[in-house]
Amino acid sequence: MQPWRTWRPLRRAGVALAMPVGQDVAGELRQRGFHVWQIGSEPVFRLAQFFGLGQDPYARHPVARALSRRGAEVREVDFRALPEGEAQAVRGELEEVAALWLADKDCLPLGFLAQVEPFAQEESKRYFSLRVRGQIQGFLAAAPCCREDRTLAYYFQDMPRRPDARAGASEFLMLETMRLLQAEGVAEVRLGMAPLAYLDPEGPGAGLLRLLYASWHWGYNFRSLAEFKAKFAPTAWEPLYLASTCPSLTTALADALRAHFPEGLLLPLTHLVIGSGGLSLRPEVESVLQAPARDLAPRSAAELLRRTWLTCSLVLLFVGLHLGRLHWSVLDDLFRRSGYVPGHVTWEGLFLGPLFHNHWFHLTGDQLSFLLFGALIEVLLGRRPYLLLLAAGLWLSNPLTQIVCWGLLSWSSPGAWAATLSEVDYGSSNAVFAMAGALAALLTQWRAVLVPFALYGLFICLARHSWLALHHLLTLGLGYAGLRLWLALRRQGRAREPGTQCSQGRNMAR
Repeated sequence: MQPWRTWRPLRRAGVALAMPVGQDVAGELRQRGFHVWQIGSEPVFRLAQFFGLGQDPYARHPVARALSRRGAEVREVDFRALPEGEAQAVRGELEEVAALWLADKDCLPLGFLAQVEPFAQEESKRYFSLRVRGQIQGFLAAAPCCREDRTLAYYFQDMPRRPDARAGASEFLMLETMRLLQAEGVAEVRLGMAPLAYLDPEGPGAGLLRLLYASWHWGYNFRSLAEFKAKFAPTAWEPLYLASTCPSLTTALADALRAHFPEGLLLPLTHLVIGSGGLSLRPEVESVLQAPARDLAPRSAAELLRRTWLTCSLVLLFVGLHLGRLHWSVLDDLFRRSGYVPGHVTWEGLFLGPLFHNHWFHLTGDQLSFLLFGALIEVLLGRRPYLLLLAAGLWLSNPLTQIVCWGLLSWSSPGAWAATLSEVDYGSSNAVFAMAGALAALLTQWRAVLVPFALYGLFICLARHSWLALHHLLTLGLGYAGLRLWLALRRQGRAREPGTQCSQGRNMAR
């Protein structure tokens, strides 16, 4: 028996994929040449046993039991049996609960099995609402599991709650809905797959999958979902499988991700960096973007390369210059003339020094960081602020640092100033610090970026006993302050645009 809408084939270049399927279907597919891996387990509640003599489901949920004493009740909502006006009012309340729940969860636009659509194909579903003192706190959408036109069980598909729902609301809603279904003779209730939970340790690919289950916590915590379902003490856990004509588990998992993320695999990765799963943009930043940050996220690798071609080209340039100087004497001679020396500033040192790197370790660290931070700035803000930050990091940082050191050291510590005049600097690390400072200016959690880079910049100064290395800290602050200023000017410019609220207010005043 398969729950309602639990699996369908996915075709990619002649490869067929099915997930999640039960043991019977998995066995049939294996006989037809599919490769099969267990990818999770589903909690099953056999209601006659669950509510049997001597069983008290509320023993594990005292908070839910207390909620019943506060006037909570669960009722089935049958839109077809209600008068038209009342049905519309109740439907509006449920839609409001679903909208509030989705907004609070900030869910990604998922596809295939993971879609959050409580009202999709509602003619096949049953709805149960939780009311506390007259207000709907949440509701449950139950989809039938059928065989030969007979409903054998119900799959609890979606359970939206209000963000301010009472403690124990989820547990009370689920247990009472099970009780209502058991009273009318329903045999089973299912909660859907807990991915990677209760795997057969001897099964194919179990080592990799169990490692993911134990170690992966960012964005999607497999263990917490399994623990939530397990706390209801299901009467059985049934294994569920992934089947594919492709023999590679990693490729089959990638196909499964493509099915769940129809807008591209880069979307969940972006969500981890900027969204509820990771860092979030400042509210004032969203107001100056051309579109919401999520809509700006590239949907594919090809779009990512197209949107970040400037960053990628610069990385190739920096790497190419380093490789070229190692193999061509002309470029190596230019490299040796291009170090920035405060006591002997040349045009090569000012303009070309930031483009060269003196060793692989310096180059690799710079470029990996630049690729990450530069790509984020280029995607979110576009090329004009990106180029200004790049220019400030590459070509203004050393002269400004020299001016600062002159103002501080020339009179207070002539020896340190003399040592500073003979220092030599190469590389694009200042562009990295400018981009990191700019990214910190965009984020609500600005300390998560600014503080580590500031401490790292200070560490370089102390480890190298270098005053010129203060350019890292100066450029970090320059990127942060410069972008905050750009954002303020952008907001002012938008406020002056015709048709905006501020402009309309001034026109009315006149």
